[in-house]
Amino acid sequence: MNEFKEAAGKAMTTPPIAVIDIGATFIRMLIAEKRGVKGITILEKVVQSVALGRDIVADGRISNATVEQCVKILKSFRHLLDEYRISTGSVTAVATATLDQADNSEVFLDRVSTSSHIDFRLLDQGQIGYYYHLAFRALNDRKNKWEKGESIVLEIGGLNCGMLCRKDGEIRFVQTYSVGSLQLRKQMEEGAFKQQQLSALADGRAHEISEQLLKKLDDVKSVKLLLMGREMRFAAARLKSSENADGAHEPTAAVTCLAVSDLEALLAQIESTSTEELVKQWRISYPDAELLAPSISMAISVAGSLMLKSVYVSSLSFSHGLLEEAVAGTPWTETMRKHVLRVARETGEKYQYDYDHARKVADISLTLFDMLQSEHECTQRHRLILEISALLHDIGVFVSVHSHHKHTMYLIRNTEFAGLSSEEIELIAIIARYHRKTIPKSVHPEYSALSREDRLVVSKLAAFLRVADALDRVHDQSLGEIKFELREDTLLCIPSRQAPTSAEQVALSEKGDLFEMMYGRRCYLYSPE
Repeated sequence: MNEFKEAAGKAMTTPPIAVIDIGATFIRMLIAEKRGVKGITILEKVVQSVALGRDIVADGRISNATVEQCVKILKSFRHLLDEYRISTGSVTAVATATLDQADNSEVFLDRVSTSSHIDFRLLDQGQIGYYYHLAFRALNDRKNKWEKGESIVLEIGGLNCGMLCRKDGEIRFVQTYSVGSLQLRKQMEEGAFKQQQLSALADGRAHEISEQLLKKLDDVKSVKLLLMGREMRFAAARLKSSENADGAHEPTAAVTCLAVSDLEALLAQIESTSTEELVKQWRISYPDAELLAPSISMAISVAGSLMLKSVYVSSLSFSHGLLEEAVAGTPWTETMRKHVLRVARETGEKYQYDYDHARKVADISLTLFDMLQSEHECTQRHRLILEISALLHDIGVFVSVHSHHKHTMYLIRNTEFAGLSSEEIELIAIIARYHRKTIPKSVHPEYSALSREDRLVVSKLAAFLRVADALDRVHDQSLGEIKFELREDTLLCIPSRQAPTSAEQVALSEKGDLFEMMYGRRCYLYSPE
């Protein structure tokens, strides 16, 4: 029996995987594996400091010296991956959105990808917020406190601050602020500020964050503030007791509770000590020592605006969210779908959309998508993109009925969907744009700017949207449920209710053109008349 259990346990252990992320001040790699039902086990964690953010703040670009430093680090990571026999296909490699502030960010990513034989992609800030959300799964909180009530996740980075607000386990909003510890440090140096003046400077820079939170939170008194970032983890390591946030005595707890007064005392100690002494006494690098005071000052300012006496610091990072995604095998979790659809619904309500019509068009679009899956070969990712496009296709009417399809495209482009990349949001906007009027053409700048692969996706999905919109032309769902018969050269649309169909017949003849072009079938609406 024991031998059977041991064999079963080994069978449930998956091959190791790895995630690598490049940030403004460091490059980090986690190597992990999934073991049975216990979840993800970290086998190796490597972090190396880099000067990417400093270069960007100073010159707006990444220096050649820093590029070569990053190449050297990633080659050493590659050797470690080889030791674990981890193939390139089992590595998730990303660069945070802050790197996009560099003039040569694309060249930098090309260089590190080529030299390390690891393909890096640039994340949007909204995607990072989503990965923080996924990282909560790793907390294993037996009291489930992080899934109840409101909580704020705040990462104080070198170039910006990223904020995720969660309520009852769901994402409420994600926001990015262009303020970071490196910028505060530069402002201090340029203004010849003393260390003791840092708090006032941090208060001013944290004002925007505080104002946003106070407006959006339902109950400020009960909110929990969870701080992320290397400097905050260092502060927790200096201050934490053996009691973690759950009251259990575990020195390696994922979450540590800190009194704001203790953070203030630590900040006072840092401000009264030279950077050189901090490096010597606390055995940290000089760049890391320089950023401690700005980061802690920002954290204290935000906590003060919320009138919090204590905050939490997590040992987790968004890399743990990347691991969660990699183990699940798909970036499109049910959590993601629920959040994105909620944002779509709230966006539609903001622009006073016709919900019944939008939902009907979405349902028909998805029915056609599923029916023709073997022909279009699109993914579940594309299915969600189609659904959001359908739900929001008419929101441009809020601006003007005239050319409302173009207004729709603009409004979607300027909506933030945490977890979706800017490229995915662009696809949603362009598909919605083609729900009426002309089909996609190369003379349309937004369409021609897409890759060939994405242009094909737009045509495939917009074809469904146009047919679906035509079948509820008068926005009254009078045709009831619609069944479809897919024939060799025809798509027959059969309504469940007998009602006048002339408007839908005309609309289908006009909007069925793209469907016929993409799928070789002319659309007809069955009418017993």
